[in-house]
Amino acid sequence: MDEKSISIMQAAIKLFAKKGFTSTSVQEIAKNAGISKGAFYLHFSSKDELLFALFDYYYNQMKAKVDACVNEPDPREKFVSQLAVMFKEIASHRDFIKMQIREQTIPFNEDIETFTSRMRYESYQFYQNHILDIYGKNAEEFSFEISIISEGMYKAYLELILMEGARFDFRNLAETLLRRVDYLVEGFLYHQDTPLLTKAYMADLIPEEFLGVSESALHKLIQAEETKAGGEEKEALTILKEELTSSSPRTAIIKGMTAVLREDGRFEEIIDRVEETYPEIRSR
Repeated sequence: MDEKSISIMQAAIKLFAKKGFTSTSVQEIAKNAGISKGAFYLHFSSKDELLFALFDYYYNQMKAKVDACVNEPDPREKFVSQLAVMFKEIASHRDFIKMQIREQTIPFNEDIETFTSRMRYESYQFYQNHILDIYGKNAEEFSFEISIISEGMYKAYLELILMEGARFDFRNLAETLLRRVDYLVEGFLYHQDTPLLTKAYMADLIPEEFLGVSESALHKLIQAEETKAGGEEKEALTILKEELTSSSPRTAIIKGMTAVLREDGRFEEIIDRVEETYPEIRSR
C-alpha cells in the first residue's frame, strides 16, 4: 500500500474514533490528511472501501508483529508472547473499535465477508497450533474443543478491555490465560472426557487447510530437529523441508524421506504431521 493511502487511513482512524464512522465526512478525512476531496477518491472509491482497508491494514500489521515472535523456541513462551502482542495491538485502537461496535457500521459485502471469514479461520488455527505445540499428541483428540474455549476466554478478556476500559498487564494476562488452558487440558486428561468438537465435526464447518497444524509450524518443527540431527537423518529433514515448500511437492520424495525418519523415534511427531497433509504416504 502506498504512503498516501496509509496517511489517509491514519487521518480517518482518528476521526472515526472521535466522531464515529457515520458522522465523519470524506471532506473531513481529506482535510485532516492534507489532500483534496478529489484526491481522496484517487485512493478509495468510498468511505466503505476505506473502512475495509483500515481493518485489513491494521489486522495485517498486528499479524506481522505476532509472526515476529515465531522464532521463540519454547512453545509456551511463544504462545504468551504472541497473545500479549494481540492484546496490546487491539487495545491500542480501543476507541476506534469501540465506536465501530456501537455504531455497527461495518458494511456487508463480499470483501468484508471473505476478510472476516479468513480472520475467524486463522484464529481457530492459531489456537489449534499452539495447543498441539504445547501439549503434544496427548491433547490431539480434544485440541479443537480446547482451542474454541481458549478463544472464548481471550474474547471475554478483550471485551472487558475494549468496552469497560479494564486495564491489565498484557503479558501477565497472557500467562494467566495459558494457566487456564492448562487446567482445561488436565481436566480432559484426568476425566478422559469425550470432546464435542472433534476433527471430523470441525471438518464440516471450516476449510480443510485450517484443520491441521499450519505449514509454518511444521517447517519450524523440522528446522528445530534439523539443527540437532546428523548424517542421513539431517539430509532427509533438509530434503523434506525443501519438498514441502515446493510449489509442486512430490509425494514419492516426501514418502522416501519420512521412511528414513521412521527409523528414529525422535521424528514421530514430524511424521504424524506430514501424514495429516499427505495421508497417502502412510505405511501400510
